[in-house]
Amino acid sequence: MADTLTRFRVHFEDGEKVDVTAADTPAANKKALKQHVGIIRKTKIIREELAHG
Repeated sequence: MADTLTRFRVHFEDGEKVDVTAADTPAANKKALKQHVGIIRKTKIIREELAHG
């Protein structure tokens, strides 16, 4: 079983952003909620060319 992890940026209602690595969007949301409690507005894949800024 090849688990490919993707980098996600999870945006919360209060403006907080949390970057996590996960297999898919639901897993990323779950991981982000362990780091910051709040309402998730959107979850986006971090593209390499955008990751540094």
